[in-house]
Amino acid sequence: MPVDYRKQYTSDQLEPLWPNAAIRGTVAALVTLAFMTVLAVLPVLLHRWGLGHWMEESTPADPRVTPLHIRPEWYFLASYQALKLFPSQFLGVSGNTLGVFSEVLVVLGVGLLPFWVRRRAVRGPTFLHGFCVTLVIILSLALTVWGTWPPSPLLLITICVVLLTFYVLIIGERRRMRRVLLTPRDPTE
Repeated sequence: MPVDYRKQYTSDQLEPLWPNAAIRGTVAALVTLAFMTVLAVLPVLLHRWGLGHWMEESTPADPRVTPLHIRPEWYFLASYQALKLFPSQFLGVSGNTLGVFSEVLVVLGVGLLPFWVRRRAVRGPTFLHGFCVTLVIILSLALTVWGTWPPSPLLLITICVVLLTFYVLIIGERRRMRRVLLTPRDPTE
């Protein structure tokens, strides 16, 4: 049931949306834009007035070295490290573009990996499938450790435990799948 505000409030307590609220919103947006413009122009003005030393760092930034406090979370470290491996230009294409496309290909490959096995589901995963899965896992772990170098002992222990657990679960799942696939069916069912 809709609420009729005209019954709850007197006419002097209510105000129309147009133009009152619209004008207030426009003024707020313009004041915010003016403040952001002042902040953007402030370094240029300080430099012109001879006060530029207040805004400058003592040492220039090095684009190839990332400070330790700017590193991404651990689950993005493999992608972060892989993006740093690409050159700035390769065959006229930006290295950033190549890095992003390579990440898209990796995600697409990992997403399509289960369907690769599904095609031959009767026979089960092949050696090539197991090799590709293991290679992806080892590469992502190596890039993660490289991105955090020198790694903390806790990270190394966590990686070892996760890898061991993953392969124990995979081996157990394969045994269960073989048991189901190789058990003869009862013809009376």
